[in-house]
Amino acid sequence: MKSILPESLGGQMSDIERQKLFEWVYDSEPLITVEVGGGEGGGSTFQIAEALAKLKDEGKCEPSIFLTADPYNNEAQNLYLGCDRYKDFMKFFSYSSAFRFVFNEDFPPPDFIFFDGPDKADFSLMEFIYFDELAESGCKFVCHDWETGVRHFDNKTCEKARLLRPYLESLDTWETVEYLSGMRGEWPNDQDEVISVGLICMVKK
Repeated sequence: MKSILPESLGGQMSDIERQKLFEWVYDSEPLITVEVGGGEGGGSTFQIAEALAKLKDEGKCEPSIFLTADPYNNEAQNLYLGCDRYKDFMKFFSYSSAFRFVFNEDFPPPDFIFFDGPDKADFSLMEFIYFDELAESGCKFVCHDWETGVRHFDNKTCEKARLLRPYLESLDTWETVEYLSGMRGEWPNDQDEVISVGLICMVKK
């Protein structure tokens, strides 16, 4: 199953990373999906939205909603909110801090969380700790830019997971479902071509 990204949307995820995100959302059939985005392109937002729309086409996840915080992506917001396929189950927030006003004792916790926020180590860690306190068993957590060293995709180092990765790996309450490495010779990359910067999917026990 594959979704085709509209030409007006871009972003930094590779084709295989986007495809995996779509599959993980679709297979999870979540009711409350949260995205902490980086504000560029909207490609990940499309994969999540299209997976949920596909589920609704099949009569699944009818009451599901998608809450996304993507601060600078007005073009993507206009696309989704102007489209009957997505607008009824999507809600945009300017900043992820707004989620603190959404999740309370009267609102169900998220069961699918996607992180691709700013390249700030402290921010990623604090956001995860907040959502970890909300998340229940079975919740999926996906994070882009999971490599903390020099990744082979672009020979750059990303701060995003520098604190989050060791913290999460130290917990015994989460386990890995699937991992796309950002290193040469490790799946899904071979020695000649690197097609991921690191993408992790985990589930809460």
